[in-house]
Amino acid sequence: MKNALILGGAGFIGGNLSRALVKSGICTKIFTRPTASLGRIQDILDGVELIYGDFLDDSVLEEALEGVDTVFHLISTTFPNRKAKSSVYDVLSNLLPTIRLIEMCLEHGVKKIVYASSGGTVYGEPQNDLILETHPLLPKSAYGQSKLTIENYLNFYARTTDIDINILRISNPFGPGQHSWRVQGIVAVAIGCLLNKRALQIYGEGKTIRDYIYIDDVIDAILSIALSPGSSVVNISSGIGYSVLEIVEKIERLTSQVIKKSLSVHVLEMFRPMYCPTKKLLIYTVGNHVFP
Repeated sequence: MKNALILGGAGFIGGNLSRALVKSGICTKIFTRPTASLGRIQDILDGVELIYGDFLDDSVLEEALEGVDTVFHLISTTFPNRKAKSSVYDVLSNLLPTIRLIEMCLEHGVKKIVYASSGGTVYGEPQNDLILETHPLLPKSAYGQSKLTIENYLNFYARTTDIDINILRISNPFGPGQHSWRVQGIVAVAIGCLLNKRALQIYGEGKTIRDYIYIDDVIDAILSIALSPGSSVVNISSGIGYSVLEIVEKIERLTSQVIKKSLSVHVLEMFRPMYCPTKKLLIYTVGNHVFP
């Protein structure tokens, strides 16, 4: 990998990945929306090529792909908590543009596409406590179905063309650069609630178990896979599960403060407890970054 393009390179994962690529001496292009904040990549702007555009704009994408050998596709226009009625929007804004992106990558001689899929939603209802890549894929949300459909198209092109495809089913990353005011990212949101003295909204009983992995470990995994030859489908996770309440309790213990909580016990949680371990050769534990 010598010349990389990161779609969504100013986001949480994208910003950290951009910094790692620049540090590694890889020529890096960052594709982002004109309205996106550049706060996460302010320190590396002199070392990257910044391209503003919309994922639906073929002409801008064509320009961005010039001279690129590896594409990191981190863009998603929808969220896991969206209702089924968002399916049409999902197809129009995520699936179709991704298929067009693959075709353009082939036209421009791109060697590899690395796609950020979902570490939980593509599997649906867990049939085992530990979720391997071979687990049945039965999404229960439009978001998960969209991710899986994109995976299927990527796998099709990996089988029928010379392009390498790496599909990364990433668990729940946390760390520097994650916004505390969004609905996703319980670690950052909980800390934000603590600092701003606002109540943390907890849906269900807060007992659903998820896998949380530090962002630096996610980036290490992405780079390792991207630099490896061939195609693959890999879970990226810590292999350790925590419930929402456990995460909150650990933050409270570390800060010696109490987070205000608002429990919506009448809201059914979407999945029973689950977490996703990675393949043995690609385990990236959170090590000292995990809450004690």
